[in-house]
Amino acid sequence: MRDFEWIYQHALSRKGDKKTLESLLPVPRSADELAALPDAFFLSSMSWRVFCAGLNRRMVDAKWPAFEEVFFGFDPQKLVLMSDEMLEKTLHGRRAGLLRLGGGGAGEPPRDHRPRGRGLRDAVF
Repeated sequence: MRDFEWIYQHALSRKGDKKTLESLLPVPRSADELAALPDAFFLSSMSWRVFCAGLNRRMVDAKWPAFEEVFFGFDPQKLVLMSDEMLEKTLHGRRAGLLRLGGGGAGEPPRDHRPRGRGLRDAVF
């Protein structure tokens, strides 16, 4: 596996200069921006990443709006009401556990009753 410095230098050589390379990088959200995000954002993001890991990303991107619609915008309060049979039918038996497990319980209400964004902010920042 390549170390970060090698990856950075390789990217730098492809993009030309540091300013151009860094202009392509995403700007991380602030602690307050993370805290303001709804739980559905985190469940949707985690689900999207799991699907991309196993499927062609372009296909996932093209179909993701339909997933958002079928799964109620990934609102955990609504998803928790879906029966296992409904999940299996919707996903044709594939990856249904993803939404139940939700990356470690994202489909269930947080135990401390804080929105996930606030819990993340408090744990990281």
